[in-house]
Amino acid sequence: MFRICIASAVLVLASPAFAQGLRIEATVSRLQPGSVDGPELLSTSVTLLSGGKAYDFVESADEVIIFQPTGHEYSILNMARELSTKVTNEEIVHLLAAGRSESMKYIQELQQRANGNSNRVARSLAFQLAPVFDTQFNPESGLLTLKSDSWKYAVQTHEWQDAAQVEAYLAYADGISQLNFVLHPSSRFPKPRLELNRQLRDHKRLPTSIRLDLRPDEPLVLKADYKYVLELNEADRRLIRRWESVASDGSMRELPFRRYQETVLSSPQ
Repeated sequence: MFRICIASAVLVLASPAFAQGLRIEATVSRLQPGSVDGPELLSTSVTLLSGGKAYDFVESADEVIIFQPTGHEYSILNMARELSTKVTNEEIVHLLAAGRSESMKYIQELQQRANGNSNRVARSLAFQLAPVFDTQFNPESGLLTLKSDSWKYAVQTHEWQDAAQVEAYLAYADGISQLNFVLHPSSRFPKPRLELNRQLRDHKRLPTSIRLDLRPDEPLVLKADYKYVLELNEADRRLIRRWESVASDGSMRELPFRRYQETVLSSPQ
């Protein structure tokens, strides 16, 4: 399940007031360079930013994540299974630290094997734990690049006048990238994306297109297309009211975070 980790965006400036909310429609694809086949669709999602909260919804999983920065907490609702859980930023930090510790041990094991594949995996993991990029930004074209031997971001950026709006989006992107790591065991560590977000903050810009190329360590190139619309419509507000009602009315079975993760990810719907 892919959420907002990379993006290619079309901005629709329907209103200058961020207080009216922001709708983000995302489509994530795997590119196949050198192939006659077109992009492979991986996922679509809708994110609604409103009232100081972010609502991240993946329709195919019928799951919504409600992020409340002021409360430092995420509520996760699986509508299809009528299950819910909550996780705090403090718990996420703890789980990230545990994952880092285990990965460092694994890197040492891989290095002792001293073969091509184990060295490649060890190099990729080590980079995720402490990414170092060669970064360049062209203010005329808006192109931001972050390059390493394998991880390569090419980011087309959009100048945004309201720094508070940029920070609201990037705070959400920071949080969801860290949550994805602890929620989905196959996810990569979030530090490379956090570094990208830091660069966007420095330049006070939002991404309009991001291409992530993991070759040669992994034969993977990802792209996501986004449509940003300022000001939510009535259908968006109905979804928010529904999710808030379900989150508070006790109709869903609430599980501890780890139990929720095991239940939702290990068994078919």
